[in-house]
Amino acid sequence: MHLPIGVSDFSKLITTKSSSSNEGYLYVDKSLFIKEIIDDLTEVIVITRPRRFGKTLNLSMLQHFYAAEVNGQPTAHLFDGLEISKYPECMRLQGKHPVIFLELKDTKADTYDSAINKIYKQIRQLYGKHRYVLDGNYLAADEKEDFLNILNKKATIDDLTFALQDLTGYIHKVLGQKVYFLIDEYDTPIQASYTNGYYEQCISFMRGLLGSALKGNSNIHQAILTGILRVSKESLFSDVNNVEIYSVLNKKYASHFGFTEEEVNALLIKAKLPADLKQTKDWYNGYNFAGTTIYNPLSIIKFIKEDGQLMSYWVNTGGSDMIKNLIIKAEPYVKEKLQALISRETIEEDVDEHIVFGDLTKNSAALWSLLLMSGYLTAVSNKPHGRRQLCKLKLPNNEITDLYDSIIEDWLSGNNKDLYKVFLDDLVNGRVVEFEEKLQTLIEDTLSYHDVTSTSQESFYHGLMLGLVVGLKDTHEIKSNKESGKGRYDVLIIPKEPNKLGIVMEFKAIDDENQLENEANIALEQINRSNYIAELKQRGITKICKMGIAFSRKLVRITTE
Repeated sequence: MHLPIGVSDFSKLITTKSSSSNEGYLYVDKSLFIKEIIDDLTEVIVITRPRRFGKTLNLSMLQHFYAAEVNGQPTAHLFDGLEISKYPECMRLQGKHPVIFLELKDTKADTYDSAINKIYKQIRQLYGKHRYVLDGNYLAADEKEDFLNILNKKATIDDLTFALQDLTGYIHKVLGQKVYFLIDEYDTPIQASYTNGYYEQCISFMRGLLGSALKGNSNIHQAILTGILRVSKESLFSDVNNVEIYSVLNKKYASHFGFTEEEVNALLIKAKLPADLKQTKDWYNGYNFAGTTIYNPLSIIKFIKEDGQLMSYWVNTGGSDMIKNLIIKAEPYVKEKLQALISRETIEEDVDEHIVFGDLTKNSAALWSLLLMSGYLTAVSNKPHGRRQLCKLKLPNNEITDLYDSIIEDWLSGNNKDLYKVFLDDLVNGRVVEFEEKLQTLIEDTLSYHDVTSTSQESFYHGLMLGLVVGLKDTHEIKSNKESGKGRYDVLIIPKEPNKLGIVMEFKAIDDENQLENEANIALEQINRSNYIAELKQRGITKICKMGIAFSRKLVRITTE
């Protein structure tokens, strides 16, 4: 099979043939996306999906559908035999409109000036592709001068802000036709600006660039934008009317990005791999796009290429640095919820679809939205809850679970992963003295005094300990804040093999480090008084370790029996 890994050009995908077999690239027909776009009368359509879910390829397909030629090559034959060819009312539009296709995937930058230069480069390339507008006497002298200023790097930042709007006007004036305007990864420069500290400058520029091009622009027939995040309308599209944003929570366009179950089964059969392989679903299935089951397309293609080897393909392609940083800095409440997710539980949280990047570290609803829109969570269900959505969230599949494990392990183990592994081994084998020593070392290496506030000490350490023991999830069930006996324990570690050691932990946090021993004893007494070991006994576990653990800033003390 000729597999299109990394191919996002529609023409290349359709026309390339293998020299040895004369076989073309494997192609999952998504051409009915075109029909759905045609039927959508919205002037500005924004579609958000996780990275590597086919956004660029779908926009390239739209470009080749509407334009008569792309890069000098005719496009009409590309749709022969595809599903869209069965709809003559749609095919009458093929090749009948000029198209502007702006790709922003290569505009990540460490500084604002570098970002502007990269965006400018993309716009100059666009202008170069439409240089034909300079022919004849269609444009006035000043319009030609402005066009050449863009090409010759003489444009000011203000000129650049209106460059896309101007280009649509030039094309309409010369060809007498309105433009289809396609923008891929519109949020890439915005995400990079947030990570690198120039967000306000970037969002101001992007608001001007997109606002001038999209607001009431009579030169545009329709604009379609794709990205990962649904950036707040107030932040970016406040001046744009008739805009609809379709996220993973919307039914519209749900089946066109990623592979449906039917498509995956057909691919596996063609690849002579078991179509009902449960492990394939566990690893790459799990995305619910408004009721449509979707598989990660990149992972499925690589899985087929590797003859059915189950590995983390998508998460190893990068793009998760911001996610890692936000999880590491998250509130203890968020870390506790993440532990529940890693334990394959479902949580219910408010999701704010309209991302305001400045809120990501302040507002858990914004963080859940980022994780959901980026493909690191999926929504089992959702319903309106004020201006937000109340969503039941879970981890989509094993690939994402592995990512969370590695994020937490990297954070907590730092550069000393060997120490971390021995730390877990000491814990499950009841070597409490050694476990306490290594816990003290990990706390000293991991925490800053600024991490813990006097009002949230206990919940902070609770989240910390949940993160530390997540490395046991393959061999143990980890539960937190559940009822057992006469109350709610802090953490219960239940071995999957009943003959192994079960562990119950109760935490205390104080300001006075001289009282650590006393507080650890109080925690242990609470375990006994409330009979927190009841659930372990019900599971038939007879080897039990009770731990009262007290924290004071960077100090820890454990009392056990």
